[in-house]
Amino acid sequence: MDRKRIGVFGLLMAVIVFGMVFSGCTQNTSTKPSTIKLNQTGSSTVLPLAIAWAEHFEGAQISVSGGGSSHGFNSLLKGEADLGDASRILKGSDYKSVGCDETLVKADGTVSGACNGILPTKWIVAYDVLAVVVHKENTWANELTFEQLYKIFTNDNPAVYWDEVPGLKEKGAPHAKITIYAPDEASGTYDYFFESIIKDWGKATQVARTRLDAGDGVYNPSADDNVILDAIKSNKYAIGYFGYAYIIENPGQLKVVKVAKKSGDAYVEASIENVAKYPMARPLFIYTNGVPTTSTDKGKAINAYLKYILSEEGQKIVPQVGYVKVSLVDPTILPSQLSKLN
Repeated sequence: MDRKRIGVFGLLMAVIVFGMVFSGCTQNTSTKPSTIKLNQTGSSTVLPLAIAWAEHFEGAQISVSGGGSSHGFNSLLKGEADLGDASRILKGSDYKSVGCDETLVKADGTVSGACNGILPTKWIVAYDVLAVVVHKENTWANELTFEQLYKIFTNDNPAVYWDEVPGLKEKGAPHAKITIYAPDEASGTYDYFFESIIKDWGKATQVARTRLDAGDGVYNPSADDNVILDAIKSNKYAIGYFGYAYIIENPGQLKVVKVAKKSGDAYVEASIENVAKYPMARPLFIYTNGVPTTSTDKGKAINAYLKYILSEEGQKIVPQVGYVKVSLVDPTILPSQLSKLN
């Protein structure tokens, strides 16, 4: 692992400890000569990137914290944050949660009207690969389809024991109870995972509740991906999922499961190199109040910060932290977004 990557995640761990002791949340404040202060909060997936970008950006003092995508949207819509980090698009429920008209939010995460004077505007800043992980000694779940994940993670006639998952008994799965450690409902990662295995498998979202919804104690949620990783490491029969960056930071700690949408498709391992063909790769977002203009000092700072993130310099940080540069997925996205900021 290169020194820059270690430095970024070392900073992240220090920030997490500081936040737990003093404020109960993950937070980092960059120390820059600028007097402009910005607040950036939201997705735990985006958090390592946000910390790295804020640390390198010279144009403002940026306070960075996690808490989940829902928290990021909530803070932005209440005017408590200047930038809301998200690993999913804005939903009508985000508007509704702060007393705004949910019908103003479109299916693509854009809006047709403001909420509390805020016009949330999305910027794609990186791509993430969602990894399904099991204990290193798990020998029967090296490869899983969406159908098998559906049986494990939803409450639609779920598999309680590993040997009840279709096709796994033949691979030596034991009659041992499945335990899930994974993100909580406030996480955009949670939303994206279940949308993938439910909707992409051909079922409407309403058909199945998740195992977390069932409240049977099988699904153990956490807002901290490091907690999830440690829990799976200590339980041979556990399974979970989180962003691939945490695999890079913890090499050899867990087994990464190869995934296919359906039986007969090629199984693909989660990796930066496989982003174009892996079935659970997703964009990561920062939301702002409209397109930041240069008419105010704060607007200038937000505009410059976004330009930095979308620039070649800012995008160089993305793979160092374990994510995928936007240009590797679609080379037209960055120029299009930068043109809006000029």
